[in-house]
Amino acid sequence: MRLHDTYQRLVERVFFRGRRTRLSEAVSFIAANLFLFVVVFYILLNTFVYDWTGSLYVHGFHLNTVLDNLIPFVPEWAIFYLYLFYPLSALTMAWFAFVDYRRGYALAFSLILINLVADFVYLVFPVTTDIYRQALLSHPLAGNAFASAMYAQYGEDPSFNCFPSLHAAVATISFYAWHRYARLLHSRIARAIAIGRDAGRGHRGRAFHLVRQTTLHRR
Repeated sequence: MRLHDTYQRLVERVFFRGRRTRLSEAVSFIAANLFLFVVVFYILLNTFVYDWTGSLYVHGFHLNTVLDNLIPFVPEWAIFYLYLFYPLSALTMAWFAFVDYRRGYALAFSLILINLVADFVYLVFPVTTDIYRQALLSHPLAGNAFASAMYAQYGEDPSFNCFPSLHAAVATISFYAWHRYARLLHSRIARAIAIGRDAGRGHRGRAFHLVRQTTLHRR
């Protein structure tokens, strides 16, 4: 965190007359989180580099198996692939950028790392689903909104960036972030209840001890 401390002092020197306040800390974290989430992860890696690696090849590798060939195209899966994945991913990043902003760095660097690894694999080992896409787009389902949404996705998304799946990676990282956050929140609530109960019973020494433990734990 030395780099962040240096950056925060710079922000405070420029915008807060060198004073450290809760507002200056929040502004420093939120601005850095937005830069990491929006500029580095989304714009640079997930848009420019992703599209560039997807445009390098005309032919790629196929990793399909017999099981893949047996799985039918189910348009309703667009609910999870498009309509839940993107809003929930945006919500996760927004929460840890603006609300629990002190933990935004961990999520941001996790997303940046997995995207860097994925982009490197796309560069040296392009895996494509062009066979499936061509079959689906040549015989489209008419009158199905979910199928139309997936056809539009296939038309915009490069077909040589199929492995590893950033959908799966981002969803896993987001789930783990919420899982850790929920466990931490639960432990905080439990400590607060314990402190309140002891204080209500008049055990001030025990309550003070719990407060001290909580404070030390947070440090």
